[in-house]
Parts: sequence; structure tokens; C-alpha cells
Amino acid sequence: MNAEGLHKLPAALFEIGKLIGSELDPGVLLSRIAELICQLIGAGACSVMLLDADRRRLLAKAAYGLQAERMQSLSFRAGEGVAGRVVAHGEPALIADVTADPRFVRLPGNQTPIASMVCVPLLVRSERVGVVTATSDRPAAFDADHLELVRFVAGTIALDIENVRRHRVAVTDPLTGAYNREFLVQRLPQELAAALDRERPLSLAMVDVDRFRTVNDAYGLHIGDAVLAEVARRLRGAIRAGDSLVRYGGEKFLAVLPRADAGRAWEVGERMRQRVSERGFDVGEGLALLLRVSVGVAQWRSGELMPALIERADAALSGAKDRGRNRVEVAP
Repeated sequence: MNAEGLHKLPAALFEIGKLIGSELDPGVLLSRIAELICQLIGAGACSVMLLDADRRRLLAKAAYGLQAERMQSLSFRAGEGVAGRVVAHGEPALIADVTADPRFVRLPGNQTPIASMVCVPLLVRSERVGVVTATSDRPAAFDADHLELVRFVAGTIALDIENVRRHRVAVTDPLTGAYNREFLVQRLPQELAAALDRERPLSLAMVDVDRFRTVNDAYGLHIGDAVLAEVARRLRGAIRAGDSLVRYGGEKFLAVLPRADAGRAWEVGERMRQRVSERGFDVGEGLALLLRVSVGVAQWRSGELMPALIERADAALSGAKDRGRNRVEVAP
């Protein structure tokens, strides 16, 4: 490692250690680590990708410095592209000119200029779990010292990242990526206690996909699952930083909204409703299906227990459906 890298490394590792020991959302944590890697080696962008449960595809979990790419567009089969090759074989890649390397795959819509890159595997007890990739818009921006720095950091954080990933898997619905009800049981009492201690509002928004059964009946469960996963992605894109989306059951979701009174929660609910209905869902054969959601909002009352709060949000949702669906209702 060169002298400059060695000088920056202790501070970067100290900061990474603080992040891993924090209560940050895993996505936020990994994004901050990606930012620190950029600072460490002078990269323009950095991403952290992890293998899915079947160990067949790399999925982007966090990134820093990307201009316009959507996170879900960063995905490679094991063996595909530079990242896929690295995770498949466990060997790092140092590429001075991506245009001259046949492994490099340029993604459609990629607006982050990439001229050179370094990619290293994340290894946990010799098992490959993902990759860390850093890129630059300058050719030959990285050398062997930069590669060693990234590999050292990756080796330092791999086990902690895997532990974070396993914890997230334990409280995440595998189909939609939303949190599951186990997470809700753990998290909501904490949010209620914080709302009481800090005298701040908290609300819930119960969301149900209108007439979703017709999707399964018309197109089959496989298409229905894909549509539901996309619904969840749109809902997550509509809530605020610090909010949590839970798959409550079937096609029903619950958004936990700290620091939101009934009025602000209605705004979030309306944004979720609009995000779902703004464009069709691909159901194959060039067909796009339009879906709507109904939303019920309830603001927490001081002293109210968790089951009662959820029941009021659900009652407001029923009211939205009774009044014609595709609307947001607020519990009295």
C-alpha cells in the first residue's frame, strides 16, 4: 500500500467501525461505507453488491456517487460482467480501461461515466457473499495499491456486512423486500416509546392493493408475485427517510411513520397511492396492468397500545374501501 493510502486507512477503518456498531438502516450503513471507500482511493463511485438467497445473482444493496442509475438496475448473474466474474471466481479485478476489457458490461441507462475500475470479492470464511466495486471516469485511475486498500477494507467489513444481511433477512419478507411482522413487533413499541419520550407524533398507514385477487386469477401466482414485489418497491419509494414499510399480510402493507401527525401521514398515504397508480405493471406479452391502492391512516394517541393503533388504521382502510377504493382515509 502506498503512503497516502496507509495514512488515510486508520481513520477510514475507525469510521467504518462506528457505522457498523450503530443502529443505521443497512442500506444507509453500506452507502456510507461506499462513500468512505471513494474517499480512501479517490474513486468517483462505489457500490456494494451481495448475492441473493439462491447465490445466483448479485444485487446492489448500496452505492455512492452514481448519477442516475436506479439501484435495481445494478444486478448481474454470477459470472456476468466484471462483478459477476469476481464473485464467481473469487479473484479481484483491476481494469485500467474498461473499453478494452471484454468482461465489462455497460448497463442501459447508465449515466455514470466509467473509464477504469477495481472490483474485489467480499469473503466470509472463504465463502463469497458479494463484491465491492469502485469506478472512475479517468483511465488508469487505480493501481495495485488501490486494489490492496479496497481488498483490505472488504476483508475487514465482510463478516460484519454478512451479519447485518442475515439480521435483515430475518426481519424481511423475501418476496417484497419489505419488513415482516416480526420486525413490526420489535420496532413499533420502540417508536411508540420514542414518540412518548420526545413528545412527537407518530402515525400508521395501512395500505391494501385494490382487487388484487383478480391479478392472480387472470395471470397466475408467478405474475402476481412479481407485481406485488413492484408494488412494494413503489411504496418504499414514496415513504420518507426514517419510515418503515412492513408487509402485513397478503397484499396488505403497513407503513410506520415517525414524526408524522395525521395530516402529514395523509400526505405520505396520498403519495403512496399516486406512486402505485402512476404507470402500469408489466404482466407479460406487452400488457400493462393498472392497479390502485386504498390507504387508512391513524395517528397514535398517547397511552394507546400497539394493537389498538393498528386496528384503527385498519378500520380507516376499510372506510376507504367502503367509500369507493383508491383513496386515503384518516381514522377519527
